[in-house]
Amino acid sequence: MAKIIKNYEELVTEGYGQGHGRDYKPCKTVQNFSSIGRSHRVQGRVSKRLHHLFSDLELSTFLLLDWNQNVTDIREHYPLDIYDLNSICSRYRMKKVSVDYIPFTLSSDFLVDFGKFSIALDTLYSKDLNKAHVIESLEIKRRYWEEEHNTPFKLITEKDIPATVLENIKWLYVEKNDLEITNHMIDLAVYFMEEISQYPQSSLIQFCKHSDQTQKMGIGATLALFRKLFALRILQFNLEISYLELKLSEIHASNLLQDENTVHATN
Repeated sequence: MAKIIKNYEELVTEGYGQGHGRDYKPCKTVQNFSSIGRSHRVQGRVSKRLHHLFSDLELSTFLLLDWNQNVTDIREHYPLDIYDLNSICSRYRMKKVSVDYIPFTLSSDFLVDFGKFSIALDTLYSKDLNKAHVIESLEIKRRYWEEEHNTPFKLITEKDIPATVLENIKWLYVEKNDLEITNHMIDLAVYFMEEISQYPQSSLIQFCKHSDQTQKMGIGATLALFRKLFALRILQFNLEISYLELKLSEIHASNLLQDENTVHATN
C-alpha cells in the first residue's frame, strides 16, 4: 500500500493528471507504461496535443470523442485520488487499492469535458466483463466518480462503437490536423456543390472517378479534395453512411459555407 501511495504522490508532485487541453499530462504514456494491446499516439484536434492510447478500443473511443464538436477537452488516463478510493473501499468493505491494480495508480481511461459538463469513461472489451477483479475495479470507479465527484461514469465496450461512423472518421482524420480553411477551399466547395446539383443520384465514388478522367487529374485526386472539404466540415454528410456508398444528394453545405457565401454576396 505504501508503494502505490508513493507512486500516486510522486505523480501529483510531477504534475501528472493535472492541467487542461495542451497542458494536460496523462498519468500513463507510451514511454512509461507497457500495454498488452497495441499502443497509439495520436494528435488531438480538441486538445492540440499528443494523446497516449493503449488499445484499439481506446483509439476508437478517442477518435469518436475528438470528432464530436461538443467536446471541449479530452484527458486520457486520468488518475484517481488514492485517498478517495480507499475511503470508498472502507465504506463498502471492499479490498483497498493495491499494487495488484494498474501500475502507478488506478485511473480512468478518459475524463471528457462538454463545456461545463464532464463525464468519466472507461473502455473494456466485453470478454473481460466476467472477471471478478475487473468488475470490482469498475464498481470502485463508478462510486468514485458518481459519489465522490458528482460526475457520470460510463463503460464503453467494442459493442458501443459504431463501425461505419468510425471508419468514416478514420478516413477523415488523416487530413484534418494539417488543414486550414482558405478562400480556395471555399471556392472549391461552391464549385462542387454546383456540380453535385446536376448529378444527385450519382455516387461520390463514381463522380470522383469521372471528374478525374474529364479533368485529366490523377486517380483519386477529386476524392482527396472532397476528403479535405469533409475534414474541414465545409461539406458534410451523415457519418452513418460509408463514404464509399455515399450519393451526391446526401452531401450538403455546412453553415460555414453558407455564411461565407453571404459575405461574398455582400462585398
